[in-house]
Amino acid sequence: MDRRQATELLRERIGRAPAPRLVEQLLRRTDADPTVLAAIADQVDGDGDGLYRVPLRWPEELAEPVRAALRSLEPGARETVTAAAVIGREFDLSILEGVCPDLDVLSGLDDAAAAGLVREQGPQVYGFVRALDREVCYDTLGARSRAALHERVAGVLARLGALGGTRAATLPELAHHTAEAAALGGAARLDAAVAASATAAAAADEEGVYELAAGYFAQAALFAGRAGWTPAQAGRLLAASGAARLRGAGSSAAREAGRASLTGALRLGLRAGDLGLIAAAALGLGSRPSAGALAGAGLVPVDPVRAAALRDACAALPATGLPPEQHSAAARLMARLADELGQAELAERALDLARAGGDPRAVAEALLAAGGQLDQVVREAAALGDAELQARAYDLAAADAVRRGEKSRAMALLAQTAALGEGRPTALVRWYALRAVAELAALRGRPDPAAADRAMAAGQLVDPAAAEVADRALRAWSVPDTGPGGLTAREREVLAWALRGAPAKEIASGLVLGERTVETHLASIYRKLGVRTRLELIRKLGDGSSS
Repeated sequence: MDRRQATELLRERIGRAPAPRLVEQLLRRTDADPTVLAAIADQVDGDGDGLYRVPLRWPEELAEPVRAALRSLEPGARETVTAAAVIGREFDLSILEGVCPDLDVLSGLDDAAAAGLVREQGPQVYGFVRALDREVCYDTLGARSRAALHERVAGVLARLGALGGTRAATLPELAHHTAEAAALGGAARLDAAVAASATAAAAADEEGVYELAAGYFAQAALFAGRAGWTPAQAGRLLAASGAARLRGAGSSAAREAGRASLTGALRLGLRAGDLGLIAAAALGLGSRPSAGALAGAGLVPVDPVRAAALRDACAALPATGLPPEQHSAAARLMARLADELGQAELAERALDLARAGGDPRAVAEALLAAGGQLDQVVREAAALGDAELQARAYDLAAADAVRRGEKSRAMALLAQTAALGEGRPTALVRWYALRAVAELAALRGRPDPAAADRAMAAGQLVDPAAAEVADRALRAWSVPDTGPGGLTAREREVLAWALRGAPAKEIASGLVLGERTVETHLASIYRKLGVRTRLELIRKLGDGSSS
């Protein structure tokens, strides 16, 4: 069973599309066996993100033979195998020896191999014969025994890595084992769990795996609270989690969860008078998106959550005596608020403060809010390598070029924007990149409705109101919405939900329609786009192809 088939099976059982990381975890723990996956699918929580180990009850007919094999072993061999189960499906002999220094682990592994539980997979590397063998062996341990073994594994991995040239732990491994060991309590363990989780989060964020980063930051914030960190200290981790969740927003639920984390962190910062946390939380909500290069005078509605956060953050800035190290954050806050509310005077104040602070990123933000010197902003954004700032700068410069009738320049800037969508872009950059592809097609006189639909679906995850404005502007440059070659406005709404994997019932609830009406719209969408099933639809519009 591959990932697509597993996703479809789980969607049928739990009524929604599961998180990709959750699917990966379940495939790994079931050896992608459809029979085993189907046997435990009903236990899966559809809201899970897959970061944490999902507790599962294995069918008795599958688990009992493994328990019987485990019972047949001598105590030392049994202890060896259960310790190995804590390490993972595969494990190095050096790690197992470090975790069980008083056991004859080689003899224990020989006995376990004779019982059909483990096998040698390479030089000093062993593994469980089946994922289920490891799962059942792990489940035989009590909670305290598991936590103690996880702590020993984390310690061994850290020591081995410090030796150099030997088996070093990955950041997710250390985060996992220290998090499980934190169940034993104690400030030292909890602090270690915070550090390991935050380090893994920062690495995931750097690699563009934003949902994973958000989960690790949230985990770190949870441990920080348990460890007695101040609300402001834990709030920084909460803000980092929310910002990462918005950078990787793959669903409206993820977007709302990210915004909730950031507004919660902002409240903590305001309560503590912590300007650093206040700025991190308010800036984490993102900037006001534009309506696209083809929008003309189209205005994006003010986002009340973002506007309120920026107002509160700016109000918390001292009227005088702002420390020099805070000039950049203050300038960016003022620039974001000026952009959100269209306040030219505030944008100029932000620009003066940014120039005084000497931070090119703050200067670029203030220039964007002021609406001038776009060529300088484009250069600054490219030099900084900030993809979100680049996307905003290129987009506004392209809009300016369209207004001036400089079509070639507009198309060149849109091509640069589209290129930003390669790799692991943030949700905002992905939207701008997909929108640029559709805008390029419109400027070339070959409108691409499918490209417009992809852009609309991506924009809904970032800012639904702004996405609607941008979509209307794009359609105005394109062929009529209705007729054999295009989708109606309502069909595009249904399509956006369908591309996120929402079943008809959820779409009906979200759009306040009857379920039968949604099915009718889906049938019309399938016909117009030349597909027969939801899977074909997602393949057609989700992989960058056009109709």
